[in-house]
Amino acid sequence: MAATDGNSGQALNPAKETAGLFLKLVEQKNPCAEDVARLHQQIVSTPNTWPLAAMMPAIKRRLIEKMAGHGAMRALMLAEVDILAKQLGCDTAPPLERLLIEHLLIARLRLIYAETCYNQNVVGNSIPLNQAEYWDNILSSTQARFLRAIETLARVRRLARNTPALQINIARDGGKQVNVQGDAHARNGHPAGNT
Repeated sequence: MAATDGNSGQALNPAKETAGLFLKLVEQKNPCAEDVARLHQQIVSTPNTWPLAAMMPAIKRRLIEKMAGHGAMRALMLAEVDILAKQLGCDTAPPLERLLIEHLLIARLRLIYAETCYNQNVVGNSIPLNQAEYWDNILSSTQARFLRAIETLARVRRLARNTPALQINIARDGGKQVNVQGDAHARNGHPAGNT
């Protein structure tokens, strides 16, 4: 039986039904196992209705709220994250790249937070050496994670660009075989379908 909108009696689309059930479960302290199983099944059966890496936006929002509160700085940080996601092509990227872009955005937010904490606690302050080392280690590790996220995204994109998407092997009369690989040969200056 299809879910219906309580006021209109019309069937909900899968995205609205999934979002509604998700919000219902979020609000409950002890959701029933049947609702959890139903939400799980809806997400699995209609993956296009649920955003990829759905936890990532929530993590980004929490980080931004912790760093910037709810005022103008929050709006600026949200805008920066959205602009960077667009510049990295998140909307049109394949699923693996989207996951990596989301990871990179979170690493960037953590780096900004670590830089802020470092500046507040170390720069211009006279603090014990062990505290200075602590903040330096935090900053260094977040910088390393951010750079690894960039390198991983670049490596995956390079591999995707250099890997042919399709290969077809055709046997002709007389036993001669023709190999056709996407447009990889055309990029290298060779016509497709060399024997």
